[in-house]
Amino acid sequence: MKKIGIGILFLTIFLMNVAFVSVASAETLSEDAADIAVAEPGLITPEELNSIIKQIPPTDPCILEKMNENESALRTYGKVPEITTGTEVYKWFNNLDCIRVNLNENKEMKPYFYPAGPLVAYGTHTDGYFWVIVDERYDDLKNEDFDAIVDLIKKHATKLNITDVPIVFSTGTITTDSASISQVSMSSVDPYLVYRRPITGGIAHCVLNETGYNVGTIGFAAKRNSDNANGYVFAGHTSWFRTGLQSYQPTYASGNLAGTVSKIGANTDAAFVPYSNVAAQIHTGGGNFVNVDGYYSGGISGMVLKRSGRITGSVTGSYLGVLTGQLVDGHYMDRIELMTPVCSVGDSGGPVYATYNNRNKIVGITCAAALLTNGQQAAIYIPCGEVMPKLSITPLTV
Repeated sequence: MKKIGIGILFLTIFLMNVAFVSVASAETLSEDAADIAVAEPGLITPEELNSIIKQIPPTDPCILEKMNENESALRTYGKVPEITTGTEVYKWFNNLDCIRVNLNENKEMKPYFYPAGPLVAYGTHTDGYFWVIVDERYDDLKNEDFDAIVDLIKKHATKLNITDVPIVFSTGTITTDSASISQVSMSSVDPYLVYRRPITGGIAHCVLNETGYNVGTIGFAAKRNSDNANGYVFAGHTSWFRTGLQSYQPTYASGNLAGTVSKIGANTDAAFVPYSNVAAQIHTGGGNFVNVDGYYSGGISGMVLKRSGRITGSVTGSYLGVLTGQLVDGHYMDRIELMTPVCSVGDSGGPVYATYNNRNKIVGITCAAALLTNGQQAAIYIPCGEVMPKLSITPLTV
C-alpha cells in the first residue's frame, strides 16, 4: 500500500507489492470559465445539475483566518469572497479551477516540483481557495519559493479578473509502506468475489505479473471509441501501469480469465481491458445491482457521491476538491478529485457515481485514500473527464 502525505494530506495507493510508475497528457481548458452548468446529452440533465448547484453552501470569507489560528496552513494569501448563492459559488469555483487547468496546460509549475523545488500538488478546495501543497522534506524553503509560485497563480488569476486570489500553502511528507496480498480477504462468500458474467462495475478482479498479483475492483463497462469493442475500466496501478497483463475475475483461477490489459491512461490512474461479455451495471453490495444510465465528467461542490468497493462496500459521501501534481513517488497526475468517506486497500478502481431521480451516472473510479488537514479522512478518485479521453473509451449505458 502506498501512503502519500500532502499538506497533511496522505494519499494511499491501493496496490499489493507494486510500485507506482509514470502515466500523461495535459487537460486543456480556455481561460474563460464556464458560466453555468450545461448538461451533456445522455448525462445528468440541466434540471438535475442546476438543482445540485443551487444547494451549494455559501463561502466562508473567514476560512483562511480560521486556518491560520489552528496552524493548519503554512501560509495564506488573499481572501475568500463572500458569496451566498449556489449559482455564484459554482461560478467562483469554475473560475478558480481555471487557474489550475491553465497552469497545468502551460507546465509553468513543473520547475517547482520536489525534489528540485518544494511543490507536491496544487488545485481548488471546495472551501473556495486555491490549494498549494509543499513537501516538508524540502528543507530549504525560502520566501522566494513562495513568491514565485504565488506570482504564477496571480498572473492567471488576473487574466480571469480575479483580484486578491485566496491561496493556502500547507506541508506534507511522502512515505511508502507495503502490504501483503494476505491482508485482503479472499472469502468465497463475499458477494464482491463471486464469479460474475457479464462483468459489471463494483466486483473484484485481479491482475497477474511475473511475481504476483494485485486485487482491485472493476470500475465500469465501456466501449472503445476506435472500434466500439466492449470492455471494462479499472485502476491502472492494479496492473503496474503495464499493458499485456492478464486480468481475472474474481480471482486467479482456471476459467476466470477476463481479458488482457490493452491500454493505460497517460498521466492518470486508469486501464482498459477489451472483453465482450460486460453489462452497464454497478454492484452495490450484497449481490445487488443498479443500471448505469449515463456519466458525468467529474464532481462539483454539493454533489452527493457514491462508491462501491471490494473492501468498504457501498458508501455515500460528497465532493471535496480537485488537485494536479506530482502525487505518487514522483508520478505526475493531471487531475484527481477528492470525496468522503475514506476507502481502503482493494477498493482501487471501483466505481464512483451519482444517483439522481433513481438514475445512476458514472463520475469516476477510486484511486487512493486521504487524510485531510483537519483530520478528515477521504478518498481520491479519477474523474470520468480524465478516464474517457485518456483511454479513448465511453461508458456503456442502459
